[in-house]
Amino acid sequence: MDLESLRNIKVDKTPEFKAFAEEIDYLIEFFQRFSELMSFNGRLISFYTDKKIYFLNRYLIDSSAQTLRSIKLCCSIGSFSDANTLIRKLRDDLIQYVYILSIINSRKPLIEDDLKNWKHDTPAEFVESFLGLRINNVLTDDEKAVSAWFSNKVSDLDRPIRKKLEFINYMNTLKKNPNILQILQEYGLQDYWEVLRIRLNDYVHNNGVKFVAQNSIKENNTNLGLYLRNINIRTSYISSFFMVVLLMIDSTLISSTDYVDHLNCEVKPPEDSQYFVANFIQDFIDKKVIALHPELKQYLKDNNINGMRIQ
Repeated sequence: MDLESLRNIKVDKTPEFKAFAEEIDYLIEFFQRFSELMSFNGRLISFYTDKKIYFLNRYLIDSSAQTLRSIKLCCSIGSFSDANTLIRKLRDDLIQYVYILSIINSRKPLIEDDLKNWKHDTPAEFVESFLGLRINNVLTDDEKAVSAWFSNKVSDLDRPIRKKLEFINYMNTLKKNPNILQILQEYGLQDYWEVLRIRLNDYVHNNGVKFVAQNSIKENNTNLGLYLRNINIRTSYISSFFMVVLLMIDSTLISSTDYVDHLNCEVKPPEDSQYFVANFIQDFIDKKVIALHPELKQYLKDNNINGMRIQ
């Protein structure tokens, strides 16, 4: 190959990039399909505040798929510093999703005493109890932060509450779930999670000339394969960790469409089909999640919060 031909080779034409693209495309397709799955199942995730009802839509999941596309594009032109900066965005968006989901699921929208005193022995008592239900007007700081996020008023929050919408609080909140804490501690995920946090901060804040230099990597760089593998490792880890945490908060979101499809066709659903797992989710667990730790899959089978039938 002559010198002129070498000059015309671009990063996205190298064998290293083609191998990388297969991995990143798998993640892009996964989040696209996950978003579609939630839509097909018709699940509405509601957040009741003292003033309004909000719905957690699929924007953060769709955004994650798009961010992965942007990461792939950055890598295709050798901009690895930009790619790693976007990886931190991917991490923050996905962890923000499960944080918000956790806050929604823990919210008590009605006064507890009203529910305890609920009477339903007669139709009249049922109606009277129903009409007597009162909205819980007291919001925790996390609930105030989530409410502001939904209403696009985060900038109006006092700083202590605004800080609830930061990665460190997301993780602190999720660790209050004993299953998530156990996973982090017993399956060795905490160590790499901290290493990754430090490394991504280095790229975001340009903590050294080597991080700036990685934004202009050429196709003949001897470390090109290493840079690409690091991108795959980091994006796969974040995506897998997201799925692990999701299964501890609301595993019904990975349900296949079997149950809904039968109902839509006015056919009796197969027994326990509401616990079936979508095939592409099962594939993701087998290919990606199990790579975090060989015994983690069994833990997810035994402890996912809604008893979904992971194979």
